Amino acid sequence: MSNLKIDCPHCGEAIEGNKQMVDVCSSCMKPWREAFFAQGQQAGDIEQGIKDFVVTAFHKAQRDALWKNSGTRLDTWHVSDFVSPCLRKTHYSKIPELKKDMTDEMAAILFQGVIVHDNALLGSINELTMCYDIVKRENIDPSTVKAMDKEDPRKKDILTGTLDDLLRIGNEYVIADKKTWNARGYKKKEASPEHILQVNIYKLMLKYSYGIEANYGCNLYLDKGNGYAETPLVYKTAPIEETQKFLDETLNKLMNGVPDPTITFLCNGLNKDKKIYCNFLEQCKKDGRENFV
Repeated sequence: MSNLKIDCPHCGEAIEGNKQMVDVCSSCMKPWREAFFAQGQQAGDIEQGIKDFVVTAFHKAQRDALWKNSGTRLDTWHVSDFVSPCLRKTHYSKIPELKKDMTDEMAAILFQGVIVHDNALLGSINELTMCYDIVKRENIDPSTVKAMDKEDPRKKDILTGTLDDLLRIGNEYVIADKKTWNARGYKKKEASPEHILQVNIYKLMLKYSYGIEANYGCNLYLDKGNGYAETPLVYKTAPIEETQKFLDETLNKLMNGVPDPTITFLCNGLNKDKKIYCNFLEQCKKDGRENFV
């Protein structure tokens, strides 16, 4: 959220983080926004008040778009949980008390992806949400999953995923998945393993949901730093039996305690920006991360 520091003009309550997304103060339930910026005008700082308001409004618009885009996410495992470079990170992300508010930087990164996905439909079948019971090896209609009780134990066996685009090219079905990234001059020659794995999972779900077998996948990499320049990388998809084995093994790891960490550039600081991208580093250290470094 914006670093704009706000106190409710009516009751003095600090309005921070996600509270700035709501026009009513959560403490006194009075509208704070108009009164707050009126104070700024009385103090003669009209221009700064306008700047702060516009930036805060833009951040709200970004988060509204992200919320709308994730509306199909159900309270199950998601494909991104299974293809995460570190399953321990996935484990932590399901613990409510460990979750942190999204930073403005992360919201901006995800927002770019929303823009691309909403405006780059490659065929007539896109944003296809599917649900799959890993244990029973059968598809479930997403509406059925949505209607399940929050505490339904079966949800722990269900995987949900949303396929970007399904294309029919010649006699072949192709799963296309768009990825935005910053190439910074690097030429990508093959798709990332986790992106290939994601497409392979979609292949399995598509087969069980619609009886369609996609023998090819294509990751379309779009360089944000170069006008979304395109790099399409095509490959043959893996056999469904191989992907099922991966799902079985991964579910078992996630359901049996804290998984071992996988130390990557996301958490070791050995990246171009020398940043830590994992929000759970401190918890990971408490759980013995040093044993795997």
